[in-house]
Amino acid sequence: MNSFKSIQAPAKLNLNLFITGKSSNGLHLLNSHICFLELTDQIFIRNNLQDVFYQISNNKSLLINPDNNLILNTIDVFRRYTNWKQNFKVILDKKIPIGAGLGGGSANAAATLILLKHLHNIDKNNKEKIKQSTLYKIALSLGSDVPACLKSRDLILSGFGEKLQNCNIPNNYYFLLINPNIHLSTKDVFTHYKKNKIQDNYSINFANLQIYNSLLSSAIFLVPEISNIIIELKKAKNIITCGMTGSGSTCFGIFKNIDDIKIFLGKFNKNIKIPYYTWYGAKKNYSFNRITNSKVLENNF
Repeated sequence: MNSFKSIQAPAKLNLNLFITGKSSNGLHLLNSHICFLELTDQIFIRNNLQDVFYQISNNKSLLINPDNNLILNTIDVFRRYTNWKQNFKVILDKKIPIGAGLGGGSANAAATLILLKHLHNIDKNNKEKIKQSTLYKIALSLGSDVPACLKSRDLILSGFGEKLQNCNIPNNYYFLLINPNIHLSTKDVFTHYKKNKIQDNYSINFANLQIYNSLLSSAIFLVPEISNIIIELKKAKNIITCGMTGSGSTCFGIFKNIDDIKIFLGKFNKNIKIPYYTWYGAKKNYSFNRITNSKVLENNF
């Protein structure tokens, strides 16, 4: 039996997000500096007689209904573009919170495309190899964030998020994520922004970047806990800056020293009644060619 191919799908962090206008079709235009974190989902895939999808979450595995599943939808779109008839067994080890502004869905779609391109191009029955340009075209058809997640490195996004420019965001900093465990719909946040045209006044500089999010006030209106998190982060000793990523509801703080994060979390966790999701670690630029072989799951799936 062929072994699984595996790839990391990293979380995306919007250090800033400016709504710069609106296109003729009603979609918002934006500009954003992003980086990718050491927080990752892991995707495992191998050829199979039929499509099967499992998700591992909190060390439990679930057979997932294929309807409205982004990874299986990515596979279907790839097959339509390439006319490839291959079926797959897919396992998603889920670590990135859902509906949290961290781009987990887009990261999963992009990582799946990288795996599919590799499997397609090593299949001796496929004479025509998939080019990188074709992969980006497929990625854009899946969502405006997916092309950026294909690159998984420091970027400046513009347009709808599909225009990408490489940049360099400093290393040697640590990022703390706090999420109130409340799913926040991107559509709802943009709808509220559209109706009220709210601008917020959180603006702090980090490494010559303005830390600002045009959607922050809209997100706070829908999830007031976001404001409380920002207030607490601003009190943290030696914090460099803080903000909200994407359309929320995850907030972030940037620190130079990881011990300052641990001290802050010790105090923060004592003051909340219901545990929030927290994570801390570094940023990372990921290689496109990061696929590995994995036989670890063979006996379980």
